[in-house]
Amino acid sequence: MTRLAFVAAAVLLAMAASASAATRGESGAEIVHHGTRAGVIPCMACHGQRLEGKPAIGAPALAGLPENRTLAALKAIAAGKPGDNFLMRRDALLLGPAQRQKVAAFLAHLAAKGKPAS
Repeated sequence: MTRLAFVAAAVLLAMAASASAATRGESGAEIVHHGTRAGVIPCMACHGQRLEGKPAIGAPALAGLPENRTLAALKAIAAGKPGDNFLMRRDALLLGPAQRQKVAAFLAHLAAKGKPAS
C-alpha cells in the first residue's frame, strides 16, 4: 500500500509540475503577441498590430484599456456575454486567472493606438 501511495503522489506531483510549466514564462506581452501553448490565438490577430481595433470585424481597440475593464470583459465573454464570437469565447475560457491578469496589466500599460505609455 505504501508503494502505491508513493507512485500516486509522484504522478500527481508530475501532473502539477506539467500544468505549472504550461503557463510559466508567458508574460502578458507574450500572450498578446504570440498567444499561448494551450491554443489561445494572439490578441493582435484580430485586434490589430497596435491593438487599435478592427471595426470591420467588430474587434475593439485594446491598447490602454483599464485593467479592471479588460478583466471584466474577459469574464463576461467566457460566460457567453456579450455577442457570439466563438474564437473570443474560446480564448477567454482557455486563459487562466493569472494569464488574464497578465494580459490586462499589459494592455493597461499601453497608450491609445498601441504606443507605450509614457
